[in-house]
Amino acid sequence: MNSRISIFSIKLCTALFALVIDTYGQINESKSQTKQETVLHVSVVSHFDRPWAMGLDDLNAFRTLTQNHPMMRWTHLYNPVAYTQLTPHYKKIESFVKECRDNHGAEIGVHLHMYESLLKKAGIKFRNAPSMNAQSVNASHDNTGYSVPMTIYSRKEIDKILNFTLNTFKKRKLGRPRSFCAGFYATSIELQKAIAANGYYVSAAAFPPGNEFGARYAPSWHELAGWNKTVTVRSRPYKVSEKSILPIGTAPYIKAKDGKPIIELPQTCKIDWMVSSENMKTIFKEHLKFCKQNQMSAVCLAIHENNAAQYLEKYDDVLNFIDEQILSNAKNGILVRYSTLSSIRKSFFENEINQLKGQK
Repeated sequence: MNSRISIFSIKLCTALFALVIDTYGQINESKSQTKQETVLHVSVVSHFDRPWAMGLDDLNAFRTLTQNHPMMRWTHLYNPVAYTQLTPHYKKIESFVKECRDNHGAEIGVHLHMYESLLKKAGIKFRNAPSMNAQSVNASHDNTGYSVPMTIYSRKEIDKILNFTLNTFKKRKLGRPRSFCAGFYATSIELQKAIAANGYYVSAAAFPPGNEFGARYAPSWHELAGWNKTVTVRSRPYKVSEKSILPIGTAPYIKAKDGKPIIELPQTCKIDWMVSSENMKTIFKEHLKFCKQNQMSAVCLAIHENNAAQYLEKYDDVLNFIDEQILSNAKNGILVRYSTLSSIRKSFFENEINQLKGQK
């Protein structure tokens, strides 16, 4: 086991990588890339939807995945609702995400659903409609707020929610979050501008609405989420336009506080209950095709915290497959790398600079 890990480490440390950005702000082909520089990033993202429903078996499942796959880098999209309503294991959950950050190179970002307890603490009036999980938007509602899109709230209200979240993270010593995803992947230009203004660098919301792989959300989701068929399982990271949340958006782009555009990381493999292990492996192979053409790409594997035990075997199988791909593709000059969302954004811009230098 240790010898295998050391081989992975050598391959990952010695291979270089480059990203190239096209006119739509997306990763694209570069004639100057070599096979040795071609990278496929793999992000593993946990969505904390209902922290109070996370059992110790789920927490142990997350620990098992972390232990079984030491090269893997979590991005935990954590939810401050864990502190606004009774969450039996919140101390153990909080300890785990901090341990991942401190000892396993993880990132702690933010995931928000519009629960009444959260909004009350943020000083916002709760709304129970519409619902993104209904047969029709008309007359839909959700008295828990779980499926109510964040996008129905005003910019002022969104800012208050994000400010409460930041203060909660600071109080709990969770660090300064830079990656963000609202519940049910809903977003809008106004929400993207709000997260950028509040210090976030990465959005993880772009979601494939089609059924080429896996299940689809309810009909009302397709009316409210903001995504269309331009987002697919083959979509790659892109700059977020001031005019459109979609991959086809063009400059000018929404700027983060560091002066660079925020980046959208498409949720290529959807999320746990929607896809099989074979679906995820096939989607990975689709992105590997880009790399074999000397193009950079990225895939995202996503799992809910309260489903971890149920889907442990599925994700362990997929991560075993990824671990094997790291070694086998390195021999062919393709670097498969586990990456956090923020590290993918950093690479995105580092390589944009490298591309510009190469054109001089």
